[in-house]
Amino acid sequence: MSVRFRKLVGRMASAVLFVPDRVMLTMLRPLNWAMVSLFPPRPLSNSVLHISYMVHIPYHAVRHLRAAGMRADYLAIGRSPHWDRADYNLVPSPYSPVRVLQEFRMFWRVVARYETVHAHFMYTLSQEGWELPILKRLGRRLVVHFRGCEARDRDRNMALHPDVSICQDCDHRPPICQLPQSARRREWARRYADAVLVTTPDMKDFNPDAIHFPFFAPDNPPPGERQKAPDSAFRIVHVTNQPGIEGTRHIERAIDSLRRKGWPVRFTWIHGRPHDEVIRALADADLAIGKMKMGYYANAQIESMAMGVPTVTFVREDLMTDELRESGFIFATLATLESTIEHYLSHPDELAAKRARARSSILALHDNTVLSRRLAGVYAELHGRA
Repeated sequence: MSVRFRKLVGRMASAVLFVPDRVMLTMLRPLNWAMVSLFPPRPLSNSVLHISYMVHIPYHAVRHLRAAGMRADYLAIGRSPHWDRADYNLVPSPYSPVRVLQEFRMFWRVVARYETVHAHFMYTLSQEGWELPILKRLGRRLVVHFRGCEARDRDRNMALHPDVSICQDCDHRPPICQLPQSARRREWARRYADAVLVTTPDMKDFNPDAIHFPFFAPDNPPPGERQKAPDSAFRIVHVTNQPGIEGTRHIERAIDSLRRKGWPVRFTWIHGRPHDEVIRALADADLAIGKMKMGYYANAQIESMAMGVPTVTFVREDLMTDELRESGFIFATLATLESTIEHYLSHPDELAAKRARARSSILALHDNTVLSRRLAGVYAELHGRA
C-alpha cells in the first residue's frame, strides 16, 4: 500500500469519526424499522432491564427482583470512581458516529430483549432517545423512575417551601432541573412512560400522578460491636456529595456551637468516597445526620439506620407517619438541630433506645421482600398479568 493511499484512507476514517449524530441516525433509521417489522426479537419472559448511570442502587434492585423470580438485569451507562458493578456496561465513545453505533448494537443485542425497561433518572441508552419510539413499536413497557433534581422545578419548590428547600443553596450551576437534558428527559417521560415512579414522596409536588416507590434497604449485615473512640469523642457522620442541598454548613455550625459548650464531638463529613468506604465509616458512628432540607430522608439515611446508627433527618409534617415517629429516626429542623443533638448527648439512655430500634425499624419500613414483589407487580400490571 502506497504512502499516499494510506494517508487517503486515514483522512477518510477521520472524516467518518466526525459525522454528525443526526446523519448517522438518519442512516440507521431504515435498518431500525426493518428490524421492527421483519426481525422483531422475542422478549425474555417476565424480564426487566434497569438502565442508569453507574451507581450501586439499581445494581442491588435487580438482585432483589431476581429473588422475587424475575429475569432482571442492570445496564450502566458510563463509568464511576465510586462503583463498577453492572450486568452490562456501555461506555460511550467521544466520537458521535461510533457512539451511535455502540447504542445501536447494545439496543438490538440487549435492550430490545426485555419486556420492560426501567429508566432510573429517566436515563436512556442513547443520548438522543432514538430508541424510545422503537421500544413502543416493539410492545415493550417503559417505567421512568425519577430520583432527584432531574424531575424537580426550582421555582415551584421555592414557592411551595420558602422557609426550607434544597433549592435555596443549589450545588449545581446551572441547576440540574434547568438543564436542557433534564427538560428533554421530562418530555420523554410524558411521551413514552407507561408508569412513573418517584423515590421520595416530596417529589410528588412535581409529579402528582407518580407512584411513590422507595429505596430498597441495603444488604449489609448488622455491624459488630463498635470500637470505642480513643478520645471518647461522640462520633457524628454526615454523608453527602451535595453540601448545599443537604444543609451541611448549618450542620457544621451546630457542631461547632456544641464543641464551644464543651461537648466532645468528632464530626466526619464523607464525600466523594467509594460506597464500601462509606459503609465502614457509618459502622462506628454514634449518630448520623443527613437530608436536613429536602423534606424527606433518602438512601444515605436508610444505610446508616441499617447499620444500627440513629439518624437525624428532616421530614415534612405532611409526609410524617406513625411508623416514622416510632422508628430509630430522630427528627429535627435546621433551627432545632443543635438542641436536638444536645438533648441526646445529655440523655444517652434515650439515644441507646433509638439505637436499639434503628436497624429493625428501617428494615420494616423498607422491607425488600415486600418492595420487590410490589415492583414486580407494577411490571406485571403494565403487561396485563396482574
